[in-house]
Amino acid sequence: MKILLIQAPWYGFQNIISGRLYLGLAYLAAVLDKEGHQVQIFNGETFFKNIINQREKVVINEEDYLKNFNSNHEVYKEIMKAVKEFGPDMVGISFMTANSASGYYLAEMLKNYKKDLPLIAGGTHPTIIPEEPLTKAPFDFVIRGEGEETMASLVAAIKNKGDITKVLGINYKKDGKIIRNENRPFIQNLDSLPFPAFHLMHNVKKNIYACTGITTARGCPFQCNYCASNLMWTRNVRFRSPANVVEEIRDRYNRLGIKNYSFNDDTFTLKNDFVEKTCNMILALPFKITWHCDTRGDTITLKTLKLMKKAGCNHVYLGLESGSPKIQKMIKKNISNSKIKEAVKMARKAGIETTVYFMAGFPDETEENLMESVMAMKDIAPDHAIWSILTPYPGTETWNTALSRGLVSTDTNWARFFHHSNQNIFKGMSKESWEKMLKLIEAEQKKLNGRMTMIKLNKKIRAKINLAKMAISNPMKVFKQFKKIPAIFFKKR
Repeated sequence: MKILLIQAPWYGFQNIISGRLYLGLAYLAAVLDKEGHQVQIFNGETFFKNIINQREKVVINEEDYLKNFNSNHEVYKEIMKAVKEFGPDMVGISFMTANSASGYYLAEMLKNYKKDLPLIAGGTHPTIIPEEPLTKAPFDFVIRGEGEETMASLVAAIKNKGDITKVLGINYKKDGKIIRNENRPFIQNLDSLPFPAFHLMHNVKKNIYACTGITTARGCPFQCNYCASNLMWTRNVRFRSPANVVEEIRDRYNRLGIKNYSFNDDTFTLKNDFVEKTCNMILALPFKITWHCDTRGDTITLKTLKLMKKAGCNHVYLGLESGSPKIQKMIKKNISNSKIKEAVKMARKAGIETTVYFMAGFPDETEENLMESVMAMKDIAPDHAIWSILTPYPGTETWNTALSRGLVSTDTNWARFFHHSNQNIFKGMSKESWEKMLKLIEAEQKKLNGRMTMIKLNKKIRAKINLAKMAISNPMKVFKQFKKIPAIFFKKR
């Protein structure tokens, strides 16, 4: 069968060029390819044209965003053009809450193109609200949670006209009613999965950045009440073996030549012995790589960071979210400003850059609480800071709080539901105070991030000055260095 897997576009509507591709789609493609199907992946973000590339801002004007975000946008026409060229027998669309409206647009277009084309919804949002894609959009099936085995089983049932009732982990419609089949057990041996099939992505050579993601584990043991990760994977963490992870790097390098990777785990450094083994195996590879990861400040040591640096790690991303002890307790983040500050210092000693995440708009957050976060950012002084606006995603504790206060419902317009909207759902302060604080946050973030840019620029300038000085004082040494270049370039391969 010809199976098309689509990641619904979203970032491009904000004039942000994003090559991100959901790892889940690449895993699904690998499993289906192994089953003998003809598979192609469409990363919706790569179909945008004429985007004014900009970094993610703290606030993106909601009305400007919504002008771009509509079913008549050129990106949907481009995707549909490619769909018709491929001619799939069935289509799977993956989306989170933020781009669910985009996924629904695509579903409508696909059904208009071919009425009997089976449409399958998957991803975080369909997992948490599996009934919605069957009622708000013309999807035929919804896959809940971990999708590899479920997708293979569902495709086989559709192809062979088998018994759909026996496919675990799906929702579907029958005689006007929504049927929910039993849950599918989680895959315990993650090493048994084939490596993500990024090479099956449409225009892969033009979008190599999309192929850099790697995950080493599924699940997160922490209890942050704004996060939906545990709703998808649970708090029971399943690890791949270090050997399997590094073999994937080798495979990705051999197939696509990729040397820069992103470890997409919720907390890459959850087990230091795992990190140590993985790093040592990376160091044994016949080629060098660079990589970055997300982690927590209370799961790293200087020793681990030094080894990570040696193995190619150049950046770690740390979540603080709020500098207010009151808000920290409320969101169950359970990490202190001092611990993040210590982590940043250790990373700097190891030669690794840092980014710290912050959020604004928590329930009952006051101007004073938000100012504590601003002051924490200035005190911690990471190399970069990223701010976003809290979005209460369905199923989370934060969502339940908003729901109990009548601030959200499942009838919410998801197109407005994104983490850079200037709308503060909880409205913990006056509109004037909120807007004032957003301006302050943007100014301080710009100042912090600009400082690092200048430091890097000065380093480059100093390096060039030092090279010039060396050339004047010891021209022979410089000549010998440059003499090596042609020899390397013309070396027989």
